[in-house]
Amino acid sequence: MLIQYIKHPKRTGALCSSSKSLSYTITENIGLEQAEYIAEIGPGTGAFTNFILKKKSPQATFFAVEINDEMASKLRHKNIDVETGSAEHLAKMMEKRNIPHLDAIVSGIPWALLGQKEQDRLLMSIYNGLKEGGYFATFAYALPTLAIPSLPARKFRKKIYDIFSEVKTSKIMWQNIPPAFVYYCKK
Repeated sequence: MLIQYIKHPKRTGALCSSSKSLSYTITENIGLEQAEYIAEIGPGTGAFTNFILKKKSPQATFFAVEINDEMASKLRHKNIDVETGSAEHLAKMMEKRNIPHLDAIVSGIPWALLGQKEQDRLLMSIYNGLKEGGYFATFAYALPTLAIPSLPARKFRKKIYDIFSEVKTSKIMWQNIPPAFVYYCKK
């Protein structure tokens, strides 16, 4: 993961994999057990993927979207349906799989590293892909937001509160490196 971060910091977003605590928490409270259609955006090494696969129904359709070719290839070796590319094209990816809507989207995208326009395009793609009442779960690192929140982190937070009908946050997972919390966003 370190090599991928050095090569593509915006596409990798973290120096190490998410903790089990964060992986468990991001997959809670979003109805994965009842979901018919699930997508994961930015799975990286698959830390969240493993929890999604454990929680989802055997009948549920699941696919991942990974922009980094090398990481996507590693996930494919685990027999996971992975689309290589940007989540901006989520609608086309869903159409290819005959998915009418997504019940849940889990994201490992490094939002604070993205430009405002890219954030906007990705968030609209995610929002439009969700069914009414569907959930989008993503995370943010807690340390910059505790003292003086970074401008990209503040702008991202404002965007999700403006777009989604309901946004809740988890407690901070201090054992994650760096500490993080989850946003649960309901359409």
